[in-house]
Amino acid sequence: MRVPCPHCAMETMLNEERPATPDTGEEITAAELQAALSGVLPRRRISIFYQVGLLLVASFMVLLPLAYLALAAFAAYGVYWYAIHGLALFSSFEGGFQFLILKGILYVGPLLGGTVAVIFMFKPILARRRKSAPRTEMNPAQHPRLYQFIAHLSDLLGVSVPRRIYLDGDLNASAGLRRGWLSFFGSDLAVNLGLPLVAGMNTRQLAAVLAHELGHCSQFFALRLGYVVGSINGWFARVVYVRDAWDDAFEEWANSVQDGRLRLIVICAAIAVWLSRKILALFMLAGHAASCFLSRQMEFHADACAAAAVGSAGVESMLLRLQEQAVIQSLAYPGLDQFWRARRQVPDSLPDFLDQFERRLPPDFYDKARLTLLNQTAGWFATHPTAAQRIQKARQRADPGIFALEKPARALFNDFAATARFVTRQHYRVTLRMPVTNPMLRPAGEFFRQTIPGR
Repeated sequence: MRVPCPHCAMETMLNEERPATPDTGEEITAAELQAALSGVLPRRRISIFYQVGLLLVASFMVLLPLAYLALAAFAAYGVYWYAIHGLALFSSFEGGFQFLILKGILYVGPLLGGTVAVIFMFKPILARRRKSAPRTEMNPAQHPRLYQFIAHLSDLLGVSVPRRIYLDGDLNASAGLRRGWLSFFGSDLAVNLGLPLVAGMNTRQLAAVLAHELGHCSQFFALRLGYVVGSINGWFARVVYVRDAWDDAFEEWANSVQDGRLRLIVICAAIAVWLSRKILALFMLAGHAASCFLSRQMEFHADACAAAAVGSAGVESMLLRLQEQAVIQSLAYPGLDQFWRARRQVPDSLPDFLDQFERRLPPDFYDKARLTLLNQTAGWFATHPTAAQRIQKARQRADPGIFALEKPARALFNDFAATARFVTRQHYRVTLRMPVTNPMLRPAGEFFRQTIPGR
C-alpha cells in the first residue's frame, strides 16, 4: 500500500513485514482488511434544523466570553469611579486621627480589593492553555495494518484520512482537528488511540469506536461549530478550576498579613476574587447547559455512522465492551496506585496488566458489569447519552453494516507487546509525570504473584 509520508508528503510503500510469531496468535492480512471494508455507505446527513441549532449555540458560546469581557470592563470602571468619588471621605478631617485611619481603610480597602478583583477577572482572558505533554506518534511504516484499517474506515465514511495517529495509555479514543484553530479551515485530522482500549477489543468493536469518532468529522460545518463550542467550554472550565502562579501568590500574600487593620483590606480582596470566580462559574454553567442537548445529539449521529460501518450489533457489542473495560479499570487501578506508593513499582505494560487482571475476575463479572448500564442516568447537564440509550437507538436502526471481522484488535499492530511497553513508559513519565525509572518497570505477571496492597 502506498501512502504519503505524514512528515514530508513523499510517497512511502507500506510493506507486509510482521514478526515471525505474532504475540496475538492471529494475523490480519492487507487483503483480508480490504475485503472486509469494501463497500459504499450512505452518507449520514445532519438535518438543517440541527445545523441551525448548532449555529445558534456556537454563536451564544462566542457571546459568553464577550459578555464576560464587558463585565470585567464594567468592574474596572467601577473601581475607577470609586477612586475618584471616594475622595469625598477626606473632605473633612473632623473626628481625630483614629477616625482618619478608619476613613483611609474604607477608601483603600474597597479600592485595593476591587483592583485585585479586576486583575483576576482579566487574568482568564489573557491566560494561555497549559502546554500539553507531547504525544506518541505512530509511524505508519511500522504498523501498516492499523494505518490501512483507519484509512479504509475513513474512505467508507467520506472523511479525509487522518494525517497523524497518536497512541497513549488511556482507555479512550478521539478524532478531530490536529492543530486546533490552525486546522479550522482545512482537512488536517488526527486520531488518538488508547492502547488499553485496543487490547481489550476485537477488530469489529474497535472499528465501531473509530467509526464513531470519525463520524464526528464527517460533517465539515458541524465539526467546526462543535470545536468552537468545545473550546469555549474547555476555556471556562480551565479558568474556573485550574489555579496558577497568580492564585498562589495572592494566597501567600493573604496568609502573610497579620495586622488586624490590614486584614480588612485582605478580606475585601478575597471577597472580590471569590465573586469573580463565581461569576465565571455562572458563565461556564450557562454555556454548558446550552450545549449539552446538542452534544448528545452529535453522539447519536456518530453512533449512526458507526452502525452503518459495523452494524447495529457491532455498535451494541462495542458499548457493552466499553462498559466492561471501564469497570475493570476502576477495579484494577486503585490497587496499582497503592502498590506504587508502597513498592515504587509499576507494570511495564498497562494493556498486559489489565488483561491479566481480567482473567482473574469471577465468571459472573460480565453480567454484573452490564447490569450497571441500567443504573446510568443522563441529566440535563450530561454531554453524552447513557450507554443504554445508545444501545436502544442502535437496535432501532437494525443496520446490517459492512465490517464483521472479529479478530483480536491487537493483531493490527506488527508487535503490540513492544509498542504497549513503549507507550506505557511514556504514559507514566510524560502524561502522569511519575518519576519512573527502568528498574521500577516490572512484568505485569509479577503483580499477580504478590499481594497488591488493599486487595
